[in-house]
Amino acid sequence: MTRIKKGILTLVSLSLVLIYCLINDPSRDITLTLGLYAGSSWDVPNGESYQVIDQAIKKFEKKYPNVHVEYKSGIIKDDYSSWLANEITKGTTPDVFMVLPDDFNTLSSIGILKNLDRLIKEERIDTSLFYQSALFAGNNGSQYALPYEINPTIMCINHDLLTKEGIAIPSSNWTIDDFYNISNQVTKDTNNDGVIDQYGYYGFDWQDVLDCYGLQVFKEDNCHLDKKEVKEAFLYLTKLKALSNGYQVSSEDFDQGKVAFCPLTFAQYRTYQPYPYRISKYTSFKWSCISMPGTKSNTITTHLDTSLIGMSSQTKHQEIAWEFLKMLTMDEDIQQSLLDNSKGASPLKKVMLSKRTKEILAQDAVSYASLDSDVLNKILENTLVEPKFKEYENILEKADYLINQSIDQGTIDNDLNKIQKKLENELK
Repeated sequence: MTRIKKGILTLVSLSLVLIYCLINDPSRDITLTLGLYAGSSWDVPNGESYQVIDQAIKKFEKKYPNVHVEYKSGIIKDDYSSWLANEITKGTTPDVFMVLPDDFNTLSSIGILKNLDRLIKEERIDTSLFYQSALFAGNNGSQYALPYEINPTIMCINHDLLTKEGIAIPSSNWTIDDFYNISNQVTKDTNNDGVIDQYGYYGFDWQDVLDCYGLQVFKEDNCHLDKKEVKEAFLYLTKLKALSNGYQVSSEDFDQGKVAFCPLTFAQYRTYQPYPYRISKYTSFKWSCISMPGTKSNTITTHLDTSLIGMSSQTKHQEIAWEFLKMLTMDEDIQQSLLDNSKGASPLKKVMLSKRTKEILAQDAVSYASLDSDVLNKILENTLVEPKFKEYENILEKADYLINQSIDQGTIDNDLNKIQKKLENELK
């Protein structure tokens, strides 16, 4: 080992000792503020939203007796951005706080979020412990936030329907051709009354089909709806929709076992499992989940949403704030508790492959639904991340209206250039 390397190691070791001494100085009481919202990040029922946070605080305060962590409860997700902006304006930005996707690009660009690169490098944090798409969600040139919880989109399959039709259950490397062909086979009039009453899919929309083609069309200052591949994807969706002969397939149709496929987020999948949801939904047929289909068997097609946590660049307690941020996002016990008590998945690979996680998912396998942990891990290893710019949600809402209207009218091929111009004007 060279002198320089020895010197660096010595310096890092001394820094860690100094941090430990500062944090654990009994004469130095510290109040650490935490910013968070109530409820689920994924808009599903979650009555235990503070349970994991309180558990983490209890564990942290036991480790550091002179530190007190406090937060304001009752802030709903829809109000959180305004609340956080007000705290920033008042100069009372929380030391550690949750970051909504809509806010991440702005908060990292204007210097509100602490750049974590140096801290990660100095402590030699092994970032490979995270699923890489989840970690990248908190990166804007540098790492400004860490993933706390994740939520992939998965495809749910009606086992009983496919078995009845003599169709093999697709594997996780299936393609959109498989999706169309199976949907075509199962779409039929089963009671010969002249009306189609069994369907290929419910809930597969234009955003899903773009993901299946591996396309991200929105950027901060423009969009790319006029690409050849985008037109091909929308024509594929139009062909899929034509199978039901104009009928709008509903969630009730899926509940009744009349639909072969339905995309759900992992959080939605889990919400339907615990009592009382199991009693009222999905009790008449067996169903399971795999990855979304792609244009080729190795295409990355699964969309991933990520709940992020960062720390204030202005915190007066950087060392302790960093320690708490690490506990929330890297402590395996806390992350396992998050999986147990929340509806999303953990961004930590070890947690998602743990014995406890396998048990949780296996419990569903003996009832009406199943999602194997190895399949889920493979899905999480290959995911797409949403664009990160301030107007993304706004532009997505406008695009959703314009594109769905055009698809319903059967004019999407001719309307794409016009839609693109409208959206570009919005972005500018």
